[in-house]
Amino acid sequence: IEHSRLGIPVIFHEECLHGLAAKNATSFPQPIGLGATFNPALVEALYAMAAEEARTRGAHQALTPVVAVARDARWGRVEETFGEDPYLNTQLGSAAVRGFQGDRTFKDKKHVLATLKHFAAHGQPESGQNCGPANVSERVLRETFLHPFRDCIRQAGAVSVMASYNEID
Repeated sequence: IEHSRLGIPVIFHEECLHGLAAKNATSFPQPIGLGATFNPALVEALYAMAAEEARTRGAHQALTPVVAVARDARWGRVEETFGEDPYLNTQLGSAAVRGFQGDRTFKDKKHVLATLKHFAAHGQPESGQNCGPANVSERVLRETFLHPFRDCIRQAGAVSVMASYNEID
């Protein structure tokens, strides 16, 4: 910060979809498997462990949880989601955010920023193709796909959101 023109800190990020994606890191079940447990306490504990591993290696931000609602089984990223239900994704997504971010002060050096992915309607691409357009009505968009993002921000205090790669409608 002291040597940058704008005073912006460097933020290192890591993929932590099912644990830190790094050599000798702990690998947990894919989120779709965690979704089958419907156990927020378990999800929070697992992602707290992943956060600590990531932070120990110098990361500040995790590129997860995926709270996109999987609505097309042909989509090649279904395993990254907690499932097809917005309520389930909200509950487990919020638990993951709490696990990653802790009390959000980050002073303990054991937590990282959580990044909600992928905003929005990424889970119902045309023909199941990744990055395909999502042809959904505004009502479906609001009630199904935006719900987990809104609530994970409101309930768990997620501080980062990653855009999806698709066009909507």
